[in-house]
Amino acid sequence: MGPLKIARYLLFVSLVLGLISMAGEVAPSYTLLTLGSLVISLWMDEKGLTPLPNSIVTAVAMILILLNLWGIQWEFFFSRIMGILFILISAKLLSTKKVRDYLQLYLLSLLLMAGAAVVRWGMEFGFLLAANIFLLLTGLIFLFASTERETISSKETQTLFLWGGIMSFALLPSTVIFFLILPRPSFTFTPGWSGGKTAKSGFGENITPGSVETIKEDPSVAMRVEWLEGPRPPRNKLYWRGKVYVEYQHGVWVVPWIKKKPTPHTLPGGRKVVYRIFLEPHQGNTLFALGIPRRVAIRGSKVAMGLGYTLHTTSPITQRVFYTVHSSLVKTYPPILSPHIFLRVPQRVRGALQTLAHSIAPKERDSLVLARAVERYLRTNHKYSLHPGKKGPYPVVSFLLNKGQGHCEYFATSMVLLLRIREVPARIVAGFLGGEWNQLGKYFIVRNSDAHTWVEVYKEGQGWVPFDPTPPLPPGASRTMSRLGTVGRLLDYLRFQWYHWVISYNIERQTQLLKKALALFSPSPKPHMPTSPPSKATFVLILIIGVSLFLLYRFISWWQKRPHTWGEKLVNTLQEQGFSVEPGETLLEIAHRIGQENPALGEKIEKAAELYYWKEYGGGDISPQTLDTMLQEIKVLLKKASKKGK
Repeated sequence: MGPLKIARYLLFVSLVLGLISMAGEVAPSYTLLTLGSLVISLWMDEKGLTPLPNSIVTAVAMILILLNLWGIQWEFFFSRIMGILFILISAKLLSTKKVRDYLQLYLLSLLLMAGAAVVRWGMEFGFLLAANIFLLLTGLIFLFASTERETISSKETQTLFLWGGIMSFALLPSTVIFFLILPRPSFTFTPGWSGGKTAKSGFGENITPGSVETIKEDPSVAMRVEWLEGPRPPRNKLYWRGKVYVEYQHGVWVVPWIKKKPTPHTLPGGRKVVYRIFLEPHQGNTLFALGIPRRVAIRGSKVAMGLGYTLHTTSPITQRVFYTVHSSLVKTYPPILSPHIFLRVPQRVRGALQTLAHSIAPKERDSLVLARAVERYLRTNHKYSLHPGKKGPYPVVSFLLNKGQGHCEYFATSMVLLLRIREVPARIVAGFLGGEWNQLGKYFIVRNSDAHTWVEVYKEGQGWVPFDPTPPLPPGASRTMSRLGTVGRLLDYLRFQWYHWVISYNIERQTQLLKKALALFSPSPKPHMPTSPPSKATFVLILIIGVSLFLLYRFISWWQKRPHTWGEKLVNTLQEQGFSVEPGETLLEIAHRIGQENPALGEKIEKAAELYYWKEYGGGDISPQTLDTMLQEIKVLLKKASKKGK
């Protein structure tokens, strides 16, 4: 197979990977246009058909570009620019292609992956990018080889593929260094494009009937929590608080808008813990935290404290964010607003549930004792189900009066309303419960299926006390609750490291790394103090860089010294078998000199040299395969002559 054909196949695979990377970021018409052009171009090249006239292809491309730019708006700017790139690729594929045109297509493929890097930062894209680098480098090697040879042997093909892999590997250290020193702005020109898939969670300003049900059926990861300091609570005590709701109107819980801020110096003490949350983009502005957050560090967003010491950003979370939280794990939460606003119950609900509410511990007046009684009643008389059935304007009424089944939203709402009817302030809290611990990276995997709502009850002199009336999830109640196996934990750990070191690599971490690097070259302020030896990672990094540079040097040397023509290959073959070649000696002179001692060998070399001269300088129609076959025959005679000489 000719090197040009191999270069063309590698180019087409590279373009397909680029199309996969950009799927969903441009209009489907652009993807179909480029994919169709790719198939047509490959078919025309295989059949040897004449490409479309360049003038027609250029005219159509210009019309499409103008239509693409018509009425462009800023929010669609990136998509339109990438659309132009798709049009240019399609035009080049359908027009006449020489080596220069293939070089341009390779450049366009590289630009396609660069555009994908703006919107795709997941680990999967990292593998696609690594594969594309190999395809581009190896394809360019074969493309340059096609300028010198029409065909190459299978051994030479393997050698060029090997060098493509070596060069791709050699680029890794320089790529890492470039990534480490590349400036990181604290803003983005493409908001929302680097976040990945938007999750269903978030718990916005209201909880509608069935909203928790929808979230709990989603098994995707909502956030990953890296544990940094402090004792790690058991899984059943991990209540990741997101929103506190106050009003219950027509079966919907809502959050009121408040101005009053919590007073830090009145906060209760508790166990201090520090953790870092990698939060997936979702449909709101909610941040999640344990206990009472004392300090929050987040990049690129402003954080505000909400009702019940919950956290939220001032803008929607449309891209993956990470933030570090210093929390106090407390048993009660001090009030911010008057507890009396947490007594409101819709009149229709109050009338329907009045009898039931007063039948539970009817003589009890202590709010916490009554709360435990209501909690016990709900756990005893109702069962858990993700599909409660009929909803209606006030589904909780049917749930309570008919002893129905429901999920956490039903249990929490029921407890709050029953307590409010008994004049006990109560409220709903929404967030996540638990998480799967991944020992490999020391972090929790919290899924959307871990979404949960629970209750906080107010006790005068203590504050808001948490309760959870939802019974344990029965086995097999949800297919989304399955946990990762060993392989799954390993893959998620790799993905987590990608987020940690690629997506979350910011200017602060960059500055710290720079300071450490400068410290290596700075004189020690205390020369008498023993210095710690370099780590194993340092030696490995130095070894990788050294080996990569050595392999790159060997490749460049081999590339420069390799034989370019058939005549140079013949000379190299003679020298490898111990036959001397004088400077300036022609192939026919070499054949005559060798023929004096070995007539058969000299005659074979002379005949091959004449055919070579005729092809190169006389325009003879001699195929490269013919010359390569004669070179192999000369090698056999040379080996026989060398054995006789010994």
